[in-house]
Parts: sequence; structure tokens; C-alpha cells
Amino acid sequence: MARQNVYMSQKVYDAIRTIVDERRADGASHADANMSSVCSEMLDIGVRVTMNLKKKAEETDDDGMTWEELYKKQILEDSTKTRQCIQMIFQMLFNINEIKEDSRYDFREGISEMKKETEKLIEQFFDINDK
Repeated sequence: MARQNVYMSQKVYDAIRTIVDERRADGASHADANMSSVCSEMLDIGVRVTMNLKKKAEETDDDGMTWEELYKKQILEDSTKTRQCIQMIFQMLFNINEIKEDSRYDFREGISEMKKETEKLIEQFFDINDK
């Protein structure tokens, strides 16, 4: 087995010491529960997690897309479908004669107001004027 000295923060050291103490309290022998064995076990778990994350990031499906690209595609599809549904509902709603005749509700004004609010929201997150 390879040997390597590792420096760690006091917080990590205390957490590992707590794990060792818990295992000893549960009946593990000194040989089974010590700083070296617990640290080795945690390093092994950390390496496996890191390798799996790296592998998953490089994984592609049948379309050649990574899981992140698939997620972004799904979000875009869902938001597009939602937008289309809302547009259909607005069209149906504003085709009703009672609503057409009521001057308080103007379809075009409602759409322009939504566009303005959307632009404000987008500008909060993406500073378009800096470009």
C-alpha cells in the first residue's frame, strides 16, 4: 500500500476523529477503526465520486448530447410548450365577445406589457447594455 502524508484542516481532522471514535464505540477494534483506515476509506470514496462525475460529464446519449445538454434541451422544450399553451389560452380568451367589448382588457396592450416586464427581468440577470 502506498504511503502519503496529507495536510487537512482542523475541522476535517475533528470530523474524521469523530468517525473513528464512533466506530470504536460501536465495537470496532483499534486495527479496524483508526485515522489511517478512515482517511483511506474517505479518499477512496472521493476518488470514485470524482471519477464518476467526470465520466458522467463526458457521457453522451444516442444523439451525442451530454446529460447537461439534454437537461437544457428539456428545459427549453418545456418552456416553449408552456409559452405556446399560454398563447393559445390568450387567443381563446380574447376571442370571447364579452371580453372584446370590455375596454379594460386590450390583448395587444397586455402583450406589450408582458414584453416590457420580461425585458426588465432579463436585464436584471443579463446586463445587455454592457455589450
